[in-house]
Amino acid sequence: MMPKAMAGQVWARRQIRYRLFAAATTFVLIVGGLPAAYGIDVELGRYLSSECMTCHGTAKADSTIPNIFGLGQTRFVAAIKAYRDKALPNPVMQTIASRLSDDDIAALALYFQTAKKPK
Repeated sequence: MMPKAMAGQVWARRQIRYRLFAAATTFVLIVGGLPAAYGIDVELGRYLSSECMTCHGTAKADSTIPNIFGLGQTRFVAAIKAYRDKALPNPVMQTIASRLSDDDIAALALYFQTAKKPK
């Protein structure tokens, strides 16, 4: 049988390991798991954004091309779907949006919500 002092140390080490494991698991779920849980892939958004960057990445403040960097997901999704449904008039955006699935649009929205405009 183990002395009480040693048993207490073993128990304390197990508690520390458990708490570290719980904290690490929580961190992974919060940082990486939430978008994945909703089926949104920010890396897909980054990949698809190259076509968007052609115009939106070089747009100036006085341009008619809107700034989409930091735009909320809800507004981004609504705008792209409106172009896809031809409810908003812009032949270029209608063509681009027509090729995007709902998952593609969600991934782009997540990416642009957190992306910084290149300088």
